[in-house]
Amino acid sequence: MFVGEYSHNLDDKGRLTLPARMRELLGVSVVVTRGLERCLLVFPAADFEKFLSGINTVGMGGADVRGLSRYFSSKATEDSPDKQGRVNLPQVLRDHANLNGEVMVIGAFDHVELWDPALYEKQDLELVKNVPDMSERVNEALLRIREK
Repeated sequence: MFVGEYSHNLDDKGRLTLPARMRELLGVSVVVTRGLERCLLVFPAADFEKFLSGINTVGMGGADVRGLSRYFSSKATEDSPDKQGRVNLPQVLRDHANLNGEVMVIGAFDHVELWDPALYEKQDLELVKNVPDMSERVNEALLRIREK
């Protein structure tokens, strides 16, 4: 399980050193892709496959499913951390998340998120403000699922 917040810096070649504990959990091959809130998502390679399979469970007949599959996979890159624990973040992904210099590395349960620090701070303030309502909506959804 990925937890915690860490501040790390991109080097001049666009590589990011991942926290040691996260590297252990990510394993030898990772996939980095676009996130929904202008961040990047980092998955162990096998878990990224499961993530995409979850989206495709609905069936490829729907345009939204095809679009989401394309969104997450088209700019994704697979990499293996080097001996220093660095992963390469291609320019197209750095541009998506506005990453240059400092990067917030966030544990998000089953994956890692990479954020521009200012954007992460803004998102986190909104999250704290909205989490009671979010919790209520998730609880209602879980109750509907259990009733079926």
